Amino acid sequence: MRNKILFAAFIALLFSFSANAQLFWKVSGNGLAKPSYLFGTHHLIEKEKIANFDKVLAYVPQVDVIVGEMDMSNMLDMQIKMIKECIMKDTTMHQLLTTEEYALVDSGLKEVVGKGLKSLGKIKPVMLSTMYELMFYMKQNKLKKEPESVDMVFQKEGKKAKKKIIGFETIEQQMDILFNSKSLKLQALDLVEAVKNKDKSSETLIKLNEAYLKGDLTTMSKLGDDQQMSDNDKKILITNRNKNWMEQLKKLMPDKSCFVCVGCLHLADEEGLIQLLKNVGYSVEPVLL
Repeated sequence: MRNKILFAAFIALLFSFSANAQLFWKVSGNGLAKPSYLFGTHHLIEKEKIANFDKVLAYVPQVDVIVGEMDMSNMLDMQIKMIKECIMKDTTMHQLLTTEEYALVDSGLKEVVGKGLKSLGKIKPVMLSTMYELMFYMKQNKLKKEPESVDMVFQKEGKKAKKKIIGFETIEQQMDILFNSKSLKLQALDLVEAVKNKDKSSETLIKLNEAYLKGDLTTMSKLGDDQQMSDNDKKILITNRNKNWMEQLKKLMPDKSCFVCVGCLHLADEEGLIQLLKNVGYSVEPVLL
């Protein structure tokens, strides 16, 4: 169960929306002078594999602002802050895990990441879990490096077109959600489960990739649901953030045409951004390319 919750969180962070017809959406009506757009990104798939990606990218110069989960303009500063935040200060992995669990995680990290807990033991377990899942996936799929995120591609194109970049959240807010919404003990137990169930998690990621490239939102939502994310985790990772982002969009869109790209679990279902936009009177329809 803990592994399913952890992996659902991992999916929420790494995945976006999908599809030819369902990946790219136009938001209009309700008094908007110009339309805005929604696009879903997927951090583990190269932009070259996304159908009609260049046609989607061509919409960036047409809008006023690019809106992402974070403004990624200063990646070095973000990385420094993340490194500082993900270090445990007064706790060790020996305190969080039994002798058997420690040995299991240490061996798993050495096999997949190349370093064990002697080197990585001060990093918060949730970060180790994400690192472990990602690197295992990359090894299984023979990826030599993590693809450049589509979010970054859009923001770079926006800067080139002299568009303002806006982040829904600061790096501090996102780190607090990722690193501090669950106790270190529970994070450590999730890490143990991640190592034990790496093959199943990798299989789920492959299925999600396939659904993304087909534009099969129904399957993506079902695969996310199958991870059995707890109600509280979903509230923290998805629902509350959607509501906050929706309030920001309601203020932004009447004055500025926006190109918005966020993860798929933030767009899907009754509490997703697409439905929230419809609920307040906007027309949201797929862009056919």
